[in-house]
Order: sequence, then structure tokens, then C-alpha cells
Amino acid sequence: MAAGRAASEPKRRSASGWTRSLSLINPLRAVWWLFTNVRFAIVLLVAITLVSLAGVLIAQTPLNVRGDAVLEAEWLAEKEGTFGFLTSPMDAVGLFDIFHASWFSVLLAITVISTAAYVVSRFPGIWSTISRPRKRVPDRYFDQAPHRLRIEGVVDVERLEAGLRRSRYKVERWQEGEATFLFADRFQMAQLGTLLTHAAVIVFILAAVVSRVDSFSSGLFLAEGSTLPVFPVKHENQMQVELVDSYAEFAPDGQPLDYRSDLAIYRGGEEVLRCSSTVNTPCSYDGYRFYQVAYFGFGAELVVRDTATGNVIYRETLALAMRSPAAHLRIDNENGARLIDQTVVLPDTFEINDEVFHGGLIRLDDGTVLTLLLPQDADDGDELLVFDLGDSPETLRLAAGESVESGGLVFSYIGLERIPAGFALDLPLPESIDAGEPIRLQMNNVIFGTDTTSDGTNVEAPSGGGEPELTIVGLTSQAVTLSAGGALLIDGYEYKFEGQREFSGIDVRRDRSDYLIWIGAAAIVIGLMITFWVPRRRLWAKITRGGASLAGQAAGQADYTSEMRRLAVQAGAELAEETEDDD
Repeated sequence: MAAGRAASEPKRRSASGWTRSLSLINPLRAVWWLFTNVRFAIVLLVAITLVSLAGVLIAQTPLNVRGDAVLEAEWLAEKEGTFGFLTSPMDAVGLFDIFHASWFSVLLAITVISTAAYVVSRFPGIWSTISRPRKRVPDRYFDQAPHRLRIEGVVDVERLEAGLRRSRYKVERWQEGEATFLFADRFQMAQLGTLLTHAAVIVFILAAVVSRVDSFSSGLFLAEGSTLPVFPVKHENQMQVELVDSYAEFAPDGQPLDYRSDLAIYRGGEEVLRCSSTVNTPCSYDGYRFYQVAYFGFGAELVVRDTATGNVIYRETLALAMRSPAAHLRIDNENGARLIDQTVVLPDTFEINDEVFHGGLIRLDDGTVLTLLLPQDADDGDELLVFDLGDSPETLRLAAGESVESGGLVFSYIGLERIPAGFALDLPLPESIDAGEPIRLQMNNVIFGTDTTSDGTNVEAPSGGGEPELTIVGLTSQAVTLSAGGALLIDGYEYKFEGQREFSGIDVRRDRSDYLIWIGAAAIVIGLMITFWVPRRRLWAKITRGGASLAGQAAGQADYTSEMRRLAVQAGAELAEETEDDD
């Protein structure tokens, strides 16, 4: 019978081996093994790194283009000049929108699952070593441990235990026969630091998911005094943003120093917040942040009133984003007195000998009217033409920086300037005015808010000084110039220039992933600090009459043997010089 039982045991062992092999083939076990495999995790991290690098190096579809079929087609057509025949295949697999591609989301999901599986699989073992550490090791471990120390002679157990406690170890002591054993453990919770670092990866990816699914962003471009809604018109939590005032400061070389906007936030028809927003310090309300992201200072507020009814039929602040040529001219008399020093607007168009010129008029105190002409596509190298409208006009040609004396006056052409200009496409017009050509606007005596200051372009002061002036071309046979507050009456319509206005670009954002990012950042920093600054250390000691043996476990690069020698000396041990065997 005994032989029979003995013969059957190999079969049972063989059967259990087959069962173990079959269990490895089990799909769920195989998947679990894959997701908890360190090499698989490394492959995932390398893949995410390479894909993210590709997303940085390869131009991605702009936010204002994404989702618009026409704009996307135009944008892809531009990219064909760079990628050629590869453009269509790259677009098909989502390389131009990597971070919104479905396969990238799948890659992130697999990474989250793999990281979570690693944490779950490692936690029971780590927690077991924390809550139920091995307090008694075999005697041979004292001869094989990577960190070990053999002490010959008497060792004071009490002093050794006291030294361990001073070094923040938790110490347990027990007696076995004539031998006394110690187990000391320090920073046992530090082993959770690696799991905390891995958990931070999950939190970061969840933050990306929340940002993609729940985030909100809306750009508003407001003129001073105007109000715009944040959401589409029909929205239960609708908010309105009013730009109360906009400020900008520039250095002498044109670099912007500060942009600031005073805002009023409304909800349900009531003002809920009044604040100042800058680029780095946004306003905040109900989870939304209002950032200053742009500034433009060349706006002209124009109001049209029907004089018959007194009703305002048009009120707009027009952004004068175009530039028109103007001539900076100085005129002195024979005594050196300054008669004119201003930038002359050239609103009219003339054709002379098949050449097109921009032209404008300037009137002197004695009633003399001068005409100024510049070529249509003038640059700094073109000459300014000045001539009198008298019976025998004398024409002057002045290069930039040149001065010429004529008729007892000295004319100095300082140079070409570009002044803000634009069109008022939907401006109400009386029936007497032909609506064929759009009304053109030009503004003079303005210096700030240019679209080039961010590039460091120097901004000079207005040559004539004074209040901003708006020149309107197309309302009458000749251009009309209005100062701030000035008005023009034409066939029952009053056109009034209220003054220069500034614009601010306000970006309204809500991103609840901010908190997750802070949590993830804190987790990874704390995890790394715990892992590298307060690593766990364990020490086992066996003390007998003939001496003591110490063995320890610490981080791989720690010089734990030196610490054990220090503890032994504090316990009264006499140690020989340190040898390689002690390391």
C-alpha cells in the first residue's frame, strides 16, 4: 500500500503541473500577467513618449480649424507642400491630431489599466511586509546578507537598543536560549512611496481625460463699453462679460509692459463680479477664469443718429486693423517759426499720368491750401509731392529727411508713417449717398495698441499731438475729419465720432482637471521624496556572550554597513578596521 501511495504521488504532482500550465493559458490570467509585467509597462511608456514627441514635432490641426471641413481641407492642402503624398495617409491615421485621435485615447487607457494593475498586484505584498515584517531570519542570513557585520566581544544589548531608538527605529527584542535577538524597522511606510508615484501617473492621465471631456474655452474680443455672452444665446447658466476699460503700457522700444482689463461679469441680468484681469492673474467666478490674452488699441466708436426721430440707429466700435500711408510734414516760415508739424492724412486718390497717388489737403493760416501726394504703394524711398493750388502751382519733391525752401517757407518731409485704417461696411447711409463703395475710416494722432509692438517695433509719439482724429472718406465729396466728440450732419443723419476705443481679447476657461494635476504633482513629488530621502531600513541582530551578528536591508546604493558600525560602536563594541567583507 505504501508503495502504491508512493507511486501515485508523482501522478498527482504531474496533474498539478498540468493544472498550473493550463492556468497560465487561461485568458484572464494571461491578460493579468501582461498588464502587471514590467517590460510591458516600459513598452507603453516608450510608446507614449514617442507619440507625444511626434505630436510636438508634427504640426497639429489648429483649434479654430478642427471640426470645420472646409478649413481642414485648406489646412491639409498647405501641409502637402511639406509632407507631399504622405499627407493623406498621415491624416487618415490621425497624425495631424494625435492628442484627439481615438487610438491615442486607447493607448492612454491601456497605460492607466496597466499602472493600476501594477499597483493592485504589488500592494498586498508591500502591505504584508509593512504590517507583518519578518522579524526572525535564519542564522545563515547573517553570513549572506548584502549588509552585514560580525562583532567579536561583548555587546551591550541595552545600549544597542537605545541607539536604534534614537535613530528612529521601532525595536523589538526577545530571548531564545542564551541568545538575544533584535528586530529594528525604520520608515516602514516608505515602501508605499513607489506605489504613490505610480498612482500619480494614473491621476495625470485622468486629468487629461477630464480636461478633454469637461473643459470649456471661449474667446471674446470686446471693445471698451461693449458686452458679449460667454455661451450660446440659449444657455441656462448664461453669463455676460462687459469690458469696462482696457489698459496697456509700452516701453520706449515698443515692447508691451502690461495689459490689463477691467471687467464686469453678469449672470441673470445682475452684476456678480467686478474685477481686473491680466495675462497672468485672471478673474475667477463660479469655476470659470477670465484671462487677458490680447490687446488692440486702434478702435473708433462711431454713432449714427436719425435726427428726425432722435433714435440711435448705429453704434459700433470699429477695429481699424489696416494701415494707410500718411506724410509727416513740418513747415517753418522765414523767421524759423513753426507753422505745421503733423502727420497729414492722405484719404483721397488721384491719377496723374497713369500713376495713382494718395493725396490730402493742408490749409495754412494765411488761407493757402497745399496738396500732398504720395504714390499708392509708397515706401520710405518714395518722394513726397507738395504743390500749391494757385494759378501757377510750384511743385516740390521731397525725399524722406529732406528740407526745401520755397516761397519764404521751409518744407521738411520727416518721413512716411502708417496710420490705422479700416472700412465701415454696414454703416447706415442716407439715400442721397451712393452705397457702391464702402465708407473708409482713417484715425490720426494715436500711438499705442499697434499690432507690431509685441515684435519689439519702436512706436513713436504722434507728430501733431492732440486728440485722436477720425477721417471719414465717402460720406461727402471730400474727406471729413472729426475730432473726438465731433459730429457731421448729412440729410437727416448725424455721424458722431465718440473717440478712440481699445479692445481686449478675453479667454474664458473652465478646466476642472487643474485640481487633479495638483494632486498628481503632489503625489509624484511626495512619492519620490519618500523613496529617495526616507527609504525603509531593517536590521536584525543576534547577540551572544561571544559577540554579535548584524544584518540589514536598505536601498541598493545605501552604505548601510557604515550605519551598523556606528550603532555597534555606540553599544560598546570594539571593531577592527573596515574590510571589504563588511560592505
